[in-house]
Order: sequence, then C-alpha cells, then structure tokens
Amino acid sequence: PVFINSIIGSIQEIHSKQVLNKLKIIHEAKARVIRDNNQTEIRSSEIVLDDIIILKAGDQATTDIILKEGYLEVDESFLTGESELVKKQVGDKIFSGSSIIIGYGKGQVISVGDTTYASTLTQKVKSLHKQKSELMRSIYSLIKILAVVLAIMSAIILITLSYKINKWGSIPSVWGNVEDNITYSLSSMATWSKIFITTASFAIGVIPTGLILLTSVTLAVSIIKLAKENTIIQDLFSLENLSRVDTICLDKTGTLTDGSMKVVDTIYLVDKEQVIQHIQHLLGASEDLNPTAIALKEAFGSEKTNIQKLIPFSSKTKSSSIVYENGDILTMGAPDYLINKDSELYKKVEELSCSGKRVIALTLNNTPIALFVLKDTIRTSAKETISFFYENNIDIKIISGDNLFTVCKIAEDCGVLNTDKAISLEDIPLDKIPDLVEEYTIFARVSPEQKQAIVEALQARKRKVAMTGDGVNDILALRKADASITFAKATDAAKACSDVILLDNDFSHLKEVVWQGRRVVNNIQRTAILFLMKTSAMILLSLLLIFFKRGQMWFTVENIYLMQASVTTIGGFLLSVESCNKPIKGSFKYNVLPKAILSGVLVSLAILIPILCNQISNQKLVSNNNVSTLISLMTTLSGIIVAFSMCVPFNRYKMVVMAIILSAAIILGSAFPTSYIGGRTSTFSMFKSLDGNIFHSEFFKEFFRPWNSSAVQDIFKEPKVFIILGVFLFVFLPAYMISIRYLSRFIENKYIK
Repeated sequence: PVFINSIIGSIQEIHSKQVLNKLKIIHEAKARVIRDNNQTEIRSSEIVLDDIIILKAGDQATTDIILKEGYLEVDESFLTGESELVKKQVGDKIFSGSSIIIGYGKGQVISVGDTTYASTLTQKVKSLHKQKSELMRSIYSLIKILAVVLAIMSAIILITLSYKINKWGSIPSVWGNVEDNITYSLSSMATWSKIFITTASFAIGVIPTGLILLTSVTLAVSIIKLAKENTIIQDLFSLENLSRVDTICLDKTGTLTDGSMKVVDTIYLVDKEQVIQHIQHLLGASEDLNPTAIALKEAFGSEKTNIQKLIPFSSKTKSSSIVYENGDILTMGAPDYLINKDSELYKKVEELSCSGKRVIALTLNNTPIALFVLKDTIRTSAKETISFFYENNIDIKIISGDNLFTVCKIAEDCGVLNTDKAISLEDIPLDKIPDLVEEYTIFARVSPEQKQAIVEALQARKRKVAMTGDGVNDILALRKADASITFAKATDAAKACSDVILLDNDFSHLKEVVWQGRRVVNNIQRTAILFLMKTSAMILLSLLLIFFKRGQMWFTVENIYLMQASVTTIGGFLLSVESCNKPIKGSFKYNVLPKAILSGVLVSLAILIPILCNQISNQKLVSNNNVSTLISLMTTLSGIIVAFSMCVPFNRYKMVVMAIILSAAIILGSAFPTSYIGGRTSTFSMFKSLDGNIFHSEFFKEFFRPWNSSAVQDIFKEPKVFIILGVFLFVFLPAYMISIRYLSRFIENKYIK
C-alpha cells in the first residue's frame, strides 16, 4: 500500500507542479509585424521590444502594445471582467490577452514575456499555494503523530520485555505450557529475535495499513465517474474541497452567462420585411465581431448589397452606418444617440433598459424604423444549480467586473437571492473589502486583486469558499479559493489554476461534483474508523499488557489477520464506495478519532478477556493452547460488531456488505486455520511431508478442512471457549451500539456545528 500510494501521490504532485511552472496566458499565435519597412508574419514568441504590430478585428494581442496609428475597440473581459468594449486611440495601451473587435491600427511593443500585464498576474498565481483539503491535512497529521507514538511504544515494549525476561525468563510457566519448557535469556539471540518480533507485531498493528491508499482509490473512483460526465477533477483531494464549501463566488460573464447575447424581441416601426432587409444589408457590409453583431446575425442573417460607403462603429457616436447607392443612410447604434429623448419611443427604450435588457436602434435617414432588444445568454443550468446550492445551505456571492445594474438583473434572473444587496467596488480600497463581504451579495466593477481580497475576507470568517471564473482576471481568486471551478473555453491560466473543469460548459455538473465529494468524505471517515480501531487497540494493549508477567508476548501479529482481512480490508473498501450524499458535518478528528478510540477499547477488551480468563485462577477458564485462538476469534468478532454499527440503519447494500464480511471471515478461517484462527505463525515447514508429496503436508491437510487443524481441535476440547464467545457477542454488541450512539450525540452537540 505504501509503494502504490507513493506512486499515485507523486504523479499527482508532479503533474500539479508542471502545470504551474508551464502556466501560460496566451495560446501560441501568429503576428503581423513591420520590419525593415516590410510586413511579415512571425510566431508570437518571436516578437521583440519595439516591433511594430499590425492589429485588426479578430486578432488577439499577445504582448503589451501602445497604439501608434488607427483606432480600435477591444474586449478586455479576460483581463478585467468588463464585458463592454474599450476604445483605444493613439497613445493608449493594449494589454496582452485583449481581443480586437473593431477597427484597424498599428502599435509598438512595450512589454513581452514575463513583463506583460497578463504575466504579472501569472507570477502572483505561482506565489500562491493551494489550500490543502481538511481530510488530507488530518490524515497526514495523524500519520506524523503515529510515527512518534510508534517510536515511543516500541521503546516501551523493548524495555518492559527486557525487564520481564531478565526477572522471569527462566520460569517456563510464565511463557506457555510447562511441558513445552519455554525459557528466555537476554544473552540469547533467539530471545532478542522474539522481542523484536513482538515489537514489530505491535508496530504493524499501529500502522493504519492501506488507509491512505483506500482514500486515494476512493477519490479516484469518483473522479473517473465524473470524467464520464465531462467533468475533470485535476487533483485527488480537490473533490473533497468542493464538497465542503459553504460559500460559492460566481463570476457573471462565462459562469452565469455564456458570454454571448441573443435577440429576445424586435419592435418594428415600419414594415417587418423592410426592416429585416435593411439589417441584413448593414450586417453584410460590417466586419464587426462583437457579441451584439453576432447575436443580430444569428437572428436575421446577413446579405451583401451594393453601397456607396461603410461608416465603421464609432465610440463617439455609438453607431455604425452604411450609405446606399441612392444616398439613403442606414444607421444602427445606441438609442441615446439616435432617438429623441423627449419622444414616447425613448420612454419605451428606458423601460426596456430598466429591465436589464440592451436596446439597439435602427434608423433610416435619421428616422427610427426598429428597436432590437437583446439580452445576455444565461446558462440553461444556472437557475437549477443555484437553487441546488441554496437547498444545500451554500451561500452565493456574485463577483463581476461588469456594471452593477447589469449584474443585478442577470443574478435576479438566475434565481440569486438578496440581489438588492449590491455594491460597486470601483475605487474602493482593498482594506475596506473585509467590512463588506457579509453585508453584500453582489459585487460589481471588481478588479482581479479585489476578487482575491473578497475570497480571503470570506475565508477569514471561517468560510469554505469556492470560486468560478474563466478569465485571466479570475486566476488570483481561483488560486486562493478552497475550491475553484472553470469551463473548457476558459483561458489556459484559469484552467491551470482550477480544481474542476467543466468540459461541456454545463454548470449543472457541479451538483454531481458535490454529491461525489460528499460520498467520498463521508465514506472515508466511516471507513477510517475501521483502520484506526486497530491502531488505538494496539496502543492501549502495549500499555495494558505491561501488568502481566508474560507482557506483550501474549499477542502476535497473526491474531489480527482475520479481522484485518475480512473486516478492515474487504468491509472497509465496500463501505467506502457506497452512495452517500448527506452533507458533511464536522472535521475528521471529531467524526473519526473518538469512535476509533472507542472501537479500539472494544478490540482491547476482546484481547484482554482470554488472557484474564487464563490468569485469574489456577483452574484457568481458558487453557494456554486456546488463548491465542480465542484472541483471534474475539478480535474478529469485535471488528464485526464495529462494522455492524456502521451499517445501522441497514439498507440492501449494507446487508450485502455484512454478508460479504462474514463470508470472507469464514472462508479465510477455513482456508488458513493455523494463522487466521489459531493466531500462530505459518512457516515453510507446514509445506513439508514425510513422503515428499506437498499435498500430504500439514498445510494442505488443513486447507478448507479446519477440523484437521490443531488450533480448531483444541477449541472443541474446551467448550467454555464457545460460552465466552457467546457472552462477549450478546453483552458487548448492545453495549457498543449504545456507547457509540451516545458518543455520536455528544460530539455532534458539543463540537460539530
């Protein structure tokens, strides 16, 4: 388990490090540059300072540029979160990652590589460390503690056994049957061998063998299931992080909306066919690639026609026009510039704008002929998913670089509550943000640094925060959040920083991610009790057995073989993959450790009872021959009692699990009775026979014929053993069930909120 888990963990860690070290903001692209008065096309990586870059609609800036000639309107939403186009005139800067939507120009390169604005954000991301999951921290902390305990316990066993052997080593009755004449001496290497074997037996018992491996495998099973749902989990423990969140910060653009717009209504002021023909002509002549133009083309199509002139979109007039051959001027743009503000038509425009819609006017020779009503395209799964979060007590914060009014309307349409609690963070310093995070639900005009500050402020209030985003402007917050989610069409930086990538951009998959995370955490916490039950039992026994002359030599590692194989390994794995969607409450240490210690007490009693029955009188309720056998059987029985308590309340799956545990115990005990039932060491001599035929050896005589085993034969010679087993089951099963019930209630009331 250690070897396999090391491979799994190393692959995960190396992959994560490689992703961060190779983090890139911009895809490798071609650029048109002017060198020696000649235009040439080169790779983006070959651009150098002071190169003159040619920019036109559809291009993406791969360096920081200062515009030297022309006029551009660019989309900086991946950098700032602002969906509105930004006009760029001569002397203005164009940052890497910006998309050219309108215009044509030439610019001089002022920053390349790591010195660009996008790269500075990347460097900040590299300096941040991802939040480790609570489950991972708890398990690793426990392993560190157990390493110290293991050293102390081993020293105690070595010292106490050395003392006992020095004092009583020559008395055969202390170490077994008198007729066996077993004695020990510290001057004998065989004695030290026995001491070290005993110490190793306890050490093996203390180590929760396979717990980390089972955790990794259980997480991997869920990740594979999610991959089939087009959801990629980039790190094993990321699944747990998302399942524990109580606050999710949603970005508007690319999360609640898909970044596109659609025409939801058209107000025709003249003949409908005439309007459609005019808009097709204008769209056919225009090269605009902005969301508005794309939405209109999808709604009405485009058609080429002969025109005198095309007047490109201007931020000054907020419009674009074409001049027909007959001199008629067709104009499309903002109603504020094209419609009389005192008219009834403009009142209609204001009414539509107040409902969160965008209105575009179409005029012919300055006379309005139509109004196009557009709206951001909300993801079809957004409303259902937000409802799911509220139902599961997950608070929602909307964080966007867009304007406040637009964000509020989109959030309201998606079903977000308390949309009246909204604020613009424009010009608000970072140190004021912690005072705002509890009061407000919607934050607009948010910078990348402010997004990170919001996440940190929520975390400072003991919130488990998830963050969604798809742009460069989101990566600081994505990296800082406890869990981060992005989409397939996001920038490389956003995907590299995120725990979860939704390959089909379907927001609703987050429900399945949360469910799978809950299943994993709840099941691992339950299964961990089985692993740590043995650990706590061995620690207790190493101390309790000091009070017996024989000391810790009453116990051998074979005594827990049957319990570990049937209950811990097989039962633990089956319980770890059960479907379980209940919310996660409390931490690992409160949910697991008290119950594991109580279970360890039960196992310790199961081991002590046969020893006490052997020691309490000269008559010996249990003979020396049957002590080890009874320890093995009662240890297994105690493990079954613990597994039984975990299956309450029973369902069909849990009934099958219990049946498999019992069957595994019977099968293993029948196949290898000497070790699994007798608690005695299996050696190579068991495979030898007098006639040289291996099938006549002791091992094959007992194989699935336990009645041939001396351990089983000794039990039937002493019927009191079965009475002790029965009393233990009927007394300790209800006692344990009652104890675990009251312990659970106590912990939940006192420690689990």
